[in-house]
This record gives sequence, structure tokens and C-alpha cells, in this order.
Amino acid sequence: MEALQAQEQFDFNCYFKAYYQEMYYIAKRIVHNHYTAEDVIQEAYIKAYRNYVYLSDHAKGRAWLRTIVIRTAIDFYRKETKYSVASVEAQAEEGHECCVATKQVQDQFDYQVNIELIQQALLNLPIRLRQVIELKLTNDLSDAKIAEKLNISLSAVKTRLHRARKQLILWNPCHD
Repeated sequence: MEALQAQEQFDFNCYFKAYYQEMYYIAKRIVHNHYTAEDVIQEAYIKAYRNYVYLSDHAKGRAWLRTIVIRTAIDFYRKETKYSVASVEAQAEEGHECCVATKQVQDQFDYQVNIELIQQALLNLPIRLRQVIELKLTNDLSDAKIAEKLNISLSAVKTRLHRARKQLILWNPCHD
């Protein structure tokens, strides 16, 4: 009996090692997050290990394992999405301002970092370029309205917008 268990343990370990990377990428494509994908793989392998004895055709082990990983990943994704939406709705009901309704904390962090980098880049523009780009982006004014508001020509607005965009593209936060 122990020899049979040892053989089954060996076979399952072979499946685990042989298909881990492939199953990880399948899970990551579904849940879109490294850490959640690792959790999915762990949960899927636990399910597979518990039911490995019921696998009648070991030649189909890869497809069987893949099905378990996909279904587990979908379950994780549904739970995560449901929790995220409920959390954002609860915050909105309480009057809290939500910055972005994303699924992941990492996405929220990246979004905040990008906002800060954009603000820093805008602050590094000369004032005459910054005024024009801020009116264009934040107030959504037409070029003609910007010209009227700043009392400059339409061609000056277009030139300043072009220069501001060019400087924003070339801006490097490491050199400030």
C-alpha cells in the first residue's frame, strides 16, 4: 500500500513540476495579477492532489489539470471582481471619494504614481506652456477659447500646445 502511495506521490510531483509554468500563465491570463495567479495555482493543485486518485486516464492529466486551473482562476476572478465592486459601491454610499474603481491595489498604486508624475511634469513646464496645456486638458477648452482667455493669437496657442506636448514627451523624472 505504501509503495502505491509513493508511486502516486511521485506521479503527482511530476505533473506539478512539468506543468507549473504553463498553468501559471493560464491563471495569470485570467486573473491579471502575479500574486493572485500563484494563489490560483496553489488552490488548483490542492484540488488536483485530492482528486488525483480518481483520474482514470493519466495520459489526459495535463488537460485535466488545465481544466482545474481555469475553473479555479475564474472562481478567483469572480470573487475578486465582486468584492472590488461591492467595496467601491460601499465607499461611494458612505461619501468617500474613490480615485479609480480598479480590481487591484497595485493598479490603484500605479495610477496614483502616474498622476503624480504627470503633475510633476506639468510643474516643470514654463508657465506660458503650462497655462495653455492645463486649459486644454483640465478645462477642455478649444484652442480659440484658450486664445481668447489668455489674450493671445490662435497660432500662439497651437505653437505652445505643440511645444508643451513635445517637452512632456521628452521629460525625464530622474533628471530633476
